[in-house]
Amino acid sequence: MGVLASISFLAFLILLTWAALNDLIYFKVPNAIPLVMTAFYFVTVLPQGWEWLKLVSNLTTGATVLILCFFLFMQGYLGGGDAKLLAAVAIWAGFEALPSFLFFMALTGGVLALLLLVFRQLNIDPRLKRIHWLNRLHAENKNIPYSLAIAGGAFAAIDRFPPFKTIFAC
Repeated sequence: MGVLASISFLAFLILLTWAALNDLIYFKVPNAIPLVMTAFYFVTVLPQGWEWLKLVSNLTTGATVLILCFFLFMQGYLGGGDAKLLAAVAIWAGFEALPSFLFFMALTGGVLALLLLVFRQLNIDPRLKRIHWLNRLHAENKNIPYSLAIAGGAFAAIDRFPPFKTIFAC
């Protein structure tokens, strides 16, 4: 049981990294990533014998974040892939780790935005411009691969996530 939960937790971290890198390179998060992350959540917590109330609380947290992110998406403040990824991570974080996760995500997002502002003002070497994704990241005026910030916030707050605490008995 503990091995399966540990493997599925590791899969969550790999998927989170994959989403961030995909967003950096393509400005897109495939829909499958948040869906598979959510599936791995169940694989992680169900064998651990979680109380249904705790399970429902985490799912409610994710659903609430998804609804809020949907409104941010409709206003053009957040990409659809980022919204779905944020909701999937919120399921893992649950209500108890959500404030820490959001704090670290905002902090990482602020640093990311500043770095992109500086990077986009630089004259990059023509050889670097041949690297398609780097050139697009440099030339883009408004898009930010915010999944990097989502992943940064999750990794910074991971020790507060209930599945982490359950698996590693913290």
